[in-house]
Amino acid sequence: MLHAEVKALQATHGISYKDAVHRLFMAESERVKKAASAANAFSELQKQIHTTLNGEVLPAISAIDRGEFDDYILSEGKWKRKRRA
Repeated sequence: MLHAEVKALQATHGISYKDAVHRLFMAESERVKKAASAANAFSELQKQIHTTLNGEVLPAISAIDRGEFDDYILSEGKWKRKRRA
C-alpha cells in the first residue's frame, strides 16, 4: 500500500522514488506529532475539569445538600439572609 502511494507521488510530482518516500515519511511524522499533541491537550483539559469539579463544584453542592444556604434568598441580584419572623 505504501509502495502504491509512493508511486502515485512520483507520477503526480515527477520526483524520484527516494524523494517521494521522504515526502510520505515527513507527512506521516507530522500526522503523528499532531495526534500526540491533541492527546496531550485533551489529557490536560481532563485534569482541569477534574480539578474544577472537585475544588469548586462539589463543595458548593455539598454545602447546599447540608442546608447551609437554606436561610438565604436572592433579592435584587444579591444573596441575603432571610429575615426571621
